[in-house]
Amino acid sequence: MAIVEEAATSGLPLAVVARRHDIVPQQIYTWRRELRAAAPLAFAPVALIAPEASEAPQRKKAERRKERGHRAAQIEIHCANGRVLKVASSLDAEVLKTLIRSVEDA
Repeated sequence: MAIVEEAATSGLPLAVVARRHDIVPQQIYTWRRELRAAAPLAFAPVALIAPEASEAPQRKKAERRKERGHRAAQIEIHCANGRVLKVASSLDAEVLKTLIRSVEDA
């Protein structure tokens, strides 16, 4: 439905969009409701990872390793609280246990 999409994305008040198409605003509300019923919304978990300023030198080292054909192995750990840890595979086991506990307790 192009009118419903226009109402959602144009930034214009719904009444303005309705007038533009010579319909009443209630019609747009009805179409929205019907579209939601036909295809219910589904949410997927998303994690955004932003590089920090302190990671810049590490990234340069990693890029140089890749250029030379070496790649540091990394482990991804999904914690009980839903958080994800990404650590070097060379990390000491005791340090890793402590890190996991602290992240799960946070």
